[in-house]
Amino acid sequence: MKLLATDYDGTLKFGNSILQQDIDAINQWRERGNIFAIVTGRSKESITKELEEFQIPVDYYVTNNGGMVFDANGNKLLETSLDSITAIDLMFASHEDPDIVSYMVNDGVNRHKVEVHPNLQDHRYPHIQQTWSEEEIMDSGRFAQIVFSCTTPETALELADKINQYFGSSVTAFANNFVVDVVPKGVSKATGLDFVEAFADINDENTYSMGDSHNDIPMLESNENSAAHALAPYEVTVVAAHTFGSVHDYIEFALAQ
Repeated sequence: MKLLATDYDGTLKFGNSILQQDIDAINQWRERGNIFAIVTGRSKESITKELEEFQIPVDYYVTNNGGMVFDANGNKLLETSLDSITAIDLMFASHEDPDIVSYMVNDGVNRHKVEVHPNLQDHRYPHIQQTWSEEEIMDSGRFAQIVFSCTTPETALELADKINQYFGSSVTAFANNFVVDVVPKGVSKATGLDFVEAFADINDENTYSMGDSHNDIPMLESNENSAAHALAPYEVTVVAAHTFGSVHDYIEFALAQ
């Protein structure tokens, strides 16, 4: 039995669509008795809605960049959370940064948006409305992940560097295109995938992982069969063992091993 773990946005999904060849290949992978896991920075609420829409079967959900793991039935297997004081400090500090458009606070399953500079274009969450006040979110005390939406991918990289510099003792920040994902220190897609491997009793040599962005780097570095998407930045492709142009091409390779 083998385990295939893929990122979602930019690896499996492009724009508003997923290749039917990729969906067919995932089904074939599972029909051969193998396991499929989604490893994403998204919340459980968000990724479940997406996968149900495209009718993609999943055995494990690794969400929040490795901070949460769920089984196929939505049972919580792993949960982590940010230090509350640090999380609130980051929320307050966001209002001093002219390149932060909004931020999303994820409680482990659901998420709530705060508009920081509504006059700026929100590339990542343009259609999500703010339903809770910032005070209500802070008072909730449940902070599994914070995602900051920035004006450009370049400002996202700069913000991730600043957060890691000033708050790195308690959090890790990953730049991911227009956004910065902030998770508890030591959490990454690699640690989430490690948990699934141990839980499902899969050896690393039988694990295959694919991603396309900076937050995928820990997962790709830790897996000897890893693959970067061909459209990924150089910093991502250089750490992966392979490069493929699609998930179905990667699955074809993995099935032949």
